[in-house]
Amino acid sequence: MTEQEHLMYQIIGKISDINAPIVFKGALITKLILKENGYTLTERPTNDIDANWIGEPPTMDELASVVNRSLESFGDAIYALAKRQYGPGKSAGIWIMSKETGEQLISMDITIKPVVGSRIYHYCEAAIRGVLPDAVLCDKISVLSGDRVFRRAKDVLDVYALANCLQIRTADVYNALINSERELGSFEAFLTRRDDLEHAYNKMRGIAGKPDFEILYLYLGKFLEPFISQDRDPKVWHGNDAAWEDA
Repeated sequence: MTEQEHLMYQIIGKISDINAPIVFKGALITKLILKENGYTLTERPTNDIDANWIGEPPTMDELASVVNRSLESFGDAIYALAKRQYGPGKSAGIWIMSKETGEQLISMDITIKPVVGSRIYHYCEAAIRGVLPDAVLCDKISVLSGDRVFRRAKDVLDVYALANCLQIRTADVYNALINSERELGSFEAFLTRRDDLEHAYNKMRGIAGKPDFEILYLYLGKFLEPFISQDRDPKVWHGNDAAWEDA
């Protein structure tokens, strides 16, 4: 855990404390899911905060004001600054700034869109409102199903880690896809451009316990099979056995 990640968890805990209409997602929530399920083999650092605003669409000043209200307990150390107006297909951008130096410390990407379901995760004393594990999985599986997989090779590693420690039901993932209005692609890039995917994967640096690509790729081939074949029959994944069984 880096110092910056520790600060980010403190910040999103404070935002959750004031009951802001914000639900967190992305790498910070993924790391908490892995931790609470005992998966410690890999550690992927992250540098930003991802979230959804689930209330009435705010102005950028209103959004920054909500974040700044949550930061009052930090005293004069940091503040939030609105940097990017949201719009169709574009998230709002908020920067967390150092009052002392004027330096940008952390960026926050906030999508103005409701989520289906949320829960509380814990980091030290912080109680953090985040998306459900099924929502995390469906987003990342959707990425693996298309050409974006080469730009988001981190999701290949995250799906591998999540599949290793969670009991996963195909019905839950398909429901999450419907609720998030996502569709699965053909997985053609994953299946036919293995060398390109390996190249993108190997370019990722600074990951402790990063598994060999061959092991990861074979494991994911088994895990993704019902999604590749669009098999809607209910199945349950058991990570220890790397196998699906009928639900």
